[in-house]
Amino acid sequence: MSLLSIPLDVGFVSKVKTGDKIVSGQVIATKKISAKDIEVNVPETLNIKPEEAIKFILKKPGDRIEEGALIAAKKGAFGMGGNGIKSKVNGTVFKIDEELGIIYVRTIQNNFELSTRVGEEEDIFSPVDGVVELCDNNKIAIKTEKDAILADKATGTGIISAEAILLGKDEVDSDSTPIKSGSIGVDPVEVNGKIVGKIILGRTFQKEAVSKALAIGAIGIISQNISDDELKNLMTKNINTPIFIVSGENFDKLVKYSGKKIYADTEKSIIIPL
Repeated sequence: MSLLSIPLDVGFVSKVKTGDKIVSGQVIATKKISAKDIEVNVPETLNIKPEEAIKFILKKPGDRIEEGALIAAKKGAFGMGGNGIKSKVNGTVFKIDEELGIIYVRTIQNNFELSTRVGEEEDIFSPVDGVVELCDNNKIAIKTEKDAILADKATGTGIISAEAILLGKDEVDSDSTPIKSGSIGVDPVEVNGKIVGKIILGRTFQKEAVSKALAIGAIGIISQNISDDELKNLMTKNINTPIFIVSGENFDKLVKYSGKKIYADTEKSIIIPL
């Protein structure tokens, strides 16, 4: 029996209550996508007549813009001696009033993709069958029959849940040449598509192999042996990706779950195969 804690970001509303029996894949929390419309008054900013503004607007409806991008400019704004308007937000131009010279930018809040339609919902799904043990504004805790594996050490911050993938039989190298024991190396070209967004399993990581794996796109690492020096090196670089050190016995258990989803919590130092 394990207690799996799922944090709720701001805006999420629980769809379950304490004592509810839930199943894997069930929606347990949701939130509405909100949007904010911003008006950019080109004539006022560039000190021109409203009817002249359309000549200086560099974007059209539907264009996606990034914060700091130039959206309107008078001659010379790209170099010296001109005036320009830079976007203060990431968003999408959804309307231009040619008579008034106003650009309307819509920015989706809560870090959603700008292509997402306003009014849609984001859902959080339960990864396991279980019973809701605790439910408040910050988290939902689910008691599940799934067995938890206790890590000997956990660094980094947060909770991760993703497919696990095994790299090598004995040792993960940072070079592109596979190790003689039959392991595969952490080579950006060779395994880039395999480890992005995955939790990687490696019995032993050679120096720099951890940094390379994280740079490629792994979201977490579980290992039997990563040196304290390497862990300290990551901390000095402010790399907070979750890393778990487990015993040889527990690593052997986790190897069986390569290709399957794993939940891991750095605060509680627990790993739960799903």
